[in-house]
Amino acid sequence: MSLPDSPPARTAPRWRLGVAQTGALLVGFIACVGGVVAGRADVVVIGLPLLLLAAWAWDRRPLAATGQRATDAAPLAPAAVELTADESAREATLGYRIAIDTPPGVEAVQLRVLELGIRPRTHVLAARPGHPIVVRGRVPAPHSGPQRVVIVDWRFVATGAAVVSDVSEPIPVDRVIDPAFTPIEALPLPHRLTGLTGAHNSSRPGDGGDFHDLALFRPGDRLRRIDWKATARLARDPGELYVRRTQAQADATVFLVIDTGDDVGEEVETWARFDPAASGPTSLDIARSAASAVAAGFVRVGDRVGFTDLGRPARVVPPGAGGRHLDRLLRTIAATGPVGTFHASRRPPLVTQGSAVFLFSTFLDDRAEAAAVRLAASGHRVVAVDVLPPPRTATLSGERRLAHRLVMMQRHSRLGRLRGAGVEVLAWGVARDDVLRDAELLALARPRRTGLAATR
Repeated sequence: MSLPDSPPARTAPRWRLGVAQTGALLVGFIACVGGVVAGRADVVVIGLPLLLLAAWAWDRRPLAATGQRATDAAPLAPAAVELTADESAREATLGYRIAIDTPPGVEAVQLRVLELGIRPRTHVLAARPGHPIVVRGRVPAPHSGPQRVVIVDWRFVATGAAVVSDVSEPIPVDRVIDPAFTPIEALPLPHRLTGLTGAHNSSRPGDGGDFHDLALFRPGDRLRRIDWKATARLARDPGELYVRRTQAQADATVFLVIDTGDDVGEEVETWARFDPAASGPTSLDIARSAASAVAAGFVRVGDRVGFTDLGRPARVVPPGAGGRHLDRLLRTIAATGPVGTFHASRRPPLVTQGSAVFLFSTFLDDRAEAAAVRLAASGHRVVAVDVLPPPRTATLSGERRLAHRLVMMQRHSRLGRLRGAGVEVLAWGVARDDVLRDAELLALARPRRTGLAATR
């Protein structure tokens, strides 16, 4: 499927002498000036041909559109550059296509392509009048979220490489890669449902749900709800009737909170300097997939789901339901990127009262822990989703391995304090079909009943 193309960039090249001609110009000028000052005609004779060579090369630079020599006032006819990126049929790759329409007089193009910001490639391509230069390539896309696929710049070569143009402004192509996910089946609900209708059994009596209790018949109760067996067993006075009351159906409000303060991969060696090719699945890759799965699972049954970014508090999607709202949520989640620990907000997010909060974080610092504890203290049901990928430490030195162990010990203490504060912790693995995760979700989704309803 083709993605939106980048708009064609039209640039008017400004020419300059090549390296050899620039050197000839400098040597010839120094020889002529030195020969005149020293009164050495032989030195001037040596320098004149070099000056003439540079002048000849400059005079032979490509023509402007008006038919005159290209100058600053009349630059060469602009070149059109088209850069596109396409989704590949193969998984985890992106294809790109670069098309450069070269102006007349250009003999070659020096093209530099920087893939994913780490893999520079340089091409020297011959140009033919009327035939655009086309370069195709493939870029691995091992991560979801916002990605800079390629960065392209180029310069033109003419007159046998005697003159070259200035290097063009870099043209980047950015794409947002959607995370792969499977909607969850087990849905951990808030402590109390506040909606008036929905797909879940609330704690208040009403229509449509499971058995709630037995109560005396009151004005307004429907006759079909009279339980004659319970009336015969429990009635003490003539005229007493007992009705069966069921639980009312209600919807849930769920907030997804992603901690974008860091983005670390499986390879611990890349934590200090992020290398997208060697890091393996990162914490934000897992967070995007997990948040998308939770959003799709709740919206599918009609619940209201909102989103907020712990690193950017202004980036909020208000709670809503329906297919269009789910599309908006998934686009927002997919576009979530790291902001860095020092730029992240220290304030907990604003969450609708009575919501279930899913906080996706690595818990490598105290910011996410503080937010989860405050939300739990406000009466919300908080599920701390641990998205730290399983670390690989084989390439670490002894000192770094010790530092990693200390960081993990501090993280373990944070998770223990969260459990002590009433926050439920859920480990979300890298694999989409994690059996242990599904079992933990099922345990979290198990209804908790108290009082008479729990005994019946």
